[in-house]
Amino acid sequence: MDTNLPTLKYRTYVRSQNTEWITFIHGAGGSSTIWHKQIKFFKKDYNLLLIDLRGHGMSNELEIGSDFKYHMIFEEIIEVLNYLKIHKSNFMGVSFGSVIIPHLHQRYPDRVDKMILAGAITGFDARTQFLLNSVHVVKFLLSNILLYKLFAWIIMPKSNHSYSRKLFVNEAKKIKNRAFRKWLSLLPEIKISIDQLVDVHFKEKTLFISGKEDYLFIKKIEQFVKDKPNLSFVKVNDSGHIINIDNHETFNRLVFDFIQ
Repeated sequence: MDTNLPTLKYRTYVRSQNTEWITFIHGAGGSSTIWHKQIKFFKKDYNLLLIDLRGHGMSNELEIGSDFKYHMIFEEIIEVLNYLKIHKSNFMGVSFGSVIIPHLHQRYPDRVDKMILAGAITGFDARTQFLLNSVHVVKFLLSNILLYKLFAWIIMPKSNHSYSRKLFVNEAKKIKNRAFRKWLSLLPEIKISIDQLVDVHFKEKTLFISGKEDYLFIKKIEQFVKDKPNLSFVKVNDSGHIINIDNHETFNRLVFDFIQ
């Protein structure tokens, strides 16, 4: 048994040793399957690395006890890159993944090339904060699956978000109760991490892509990217929070043009 194997589970699609990498980071409650509409498109030109965070997807069997801390998220991602001998990679994240990547870049600046942040979360307005506080109030009254469904309806309420909503709920169902509660307990640290994004120096070029119907977060992104020369922001019609699924063809084309 190889004792040097990384903690997190992952999948790779390797074109060649000399090809650029794209590393995909899913959001809380999701898994690497959220990128299935990107794999076929990007594997023709890039090496792909799809990571499942602890407690999610292929990593849902990993222990996630009281010793699991927020900073370990970044260390475990870098552990995978080190194991695969990937010195530097482009990074693509969705939802909470879009929070992880800038902080990963801040901690390990030589490992992150261009960043694509889909359905990004850069801050909370009063409405979003109220909704998050409401989730805290009811989290002990509702089962995990009801919380998943409630949260999915809050952030993806329209009929054209139904596929993304269903995919999110189906993946979230696979998360074990202990892991779910542990991730919930990290919410205060995650909130601080989001608030601290304003202090992150975006040395590398970064593309924010959001659906115009991502109503909880889009205004904060507009404010965030203003007067920051390395940041670009594109809003896509007929799309919600999970833009890479809702309008994958437009999303893939925008990302491809950006990385090129």
